[in-house]
Amino acid sequence: MTAPAQHVGLAPWFPGRLGRWHWLNESIPAERVAALRIVTALVLIVDIVFAYLPWFSASFSPDALGGRDLFEPRFRDGHYYWSVLRWLPDAWGPAALMAVWLGAAVALLVGWRPLVSGLVVWACAVSFWNINPGLNNGGDRLRNTLFLMVAASCSGAVWGVSSVRKTGGPRRVLVPGWPVKILFVQLAMLYFFGGWYKVTSEQWRSGYVMYYVANDLAWSIAPAQYSQLPVWVHQCSAWLTLVWELGFPVLALMKGTRAAALALGVFFHLGTFVTLEVGHFALYSIAFYTAFVPWERYFGRRADASTAGTATVSEGKILAAV
Repeated sequence: MTAPAQHVGLAPWFPGRLGRWHWLNESIPAERVAALRIVTALVLIVDIVFAYLPWFSASFSPDALGGRDLFEPRFRDGHYYWSVLRWLPDAWGPAALMAVWLGAAVALLVGWRPLVSGLVVWACAVSFWNINPGLNNGGDRLRNTLFLMVAASCSGAVWGVSSVRKTGGPRRVLVPGWPVKILFVQLAMLYFFGGWYKVTSEQWRSGYVMYYVANDLAWSIAPAQYSQLPVWVHQCSAWLTLVWELGFPVLALMKGTRAAALALGVFFHLGTFVTLEVGHFALYSIAFYTAFVPWERYFGRRADASTAGTATVSEGKILAAV
């Protein structure tokens, strides 16, 4: 007989039809948000070590390209930007906050108080992003949302020092699924409207845009190598990108095409990471996808039974169950 599932976390109150929408309110296996937490923390540590620390003094020192007053108009009345660095002295504030950020990332990785460590990670990311926005790109907005959803997702229920289940325990652990659903909606909107913007461009419709990007020193990591590919290869990659981005919301919802659509997304971001100058945006995007993998199947934790009086998980019905 299957042991009853253990539900962890409180589902928020949603008004009206949102509160009655089963897809938004159903629970999901805790392994999915635990994987999301671990991969997100790993990507953040890589981001800090390789993108922030080597140029930290030059980027945030008031004697170089930083300082809390560098973008002072950004914080004027009527604007809602904020940064912890605005409240700390320039002499030691950035270094102290960076140490806190790295420490919180490690805490998130091991699952120590993931709600607190996740919120600290998010607050530090927003603080560094707002104090010197010239160092960032649109992908950092995606990153900040990811941190906030990880913090809210009860991601420490399993696979961490705060785990509620002992190693080898028979009980399945379920958590509220709404943070993962929000992440999916964000990805779907990101891809769809990105594809809509691209399809209005003649260069994208003709397919030549990828040829130009591959030969652009500002975008391409190895233009000399990529320029050796036939033009039709670049065209096909552009057309495939358009079809996938515009179709992602539907393809990812349909059971028959879901796995292929998500796998193509991972492949797409891996490809941009190794070929284009997109920073760690590609790695954070891939981190999103870890929440859509049925880890509980691979570790013998199938969430396929109903529990009376509680939210339930239906195998194959949850969007994340690929």
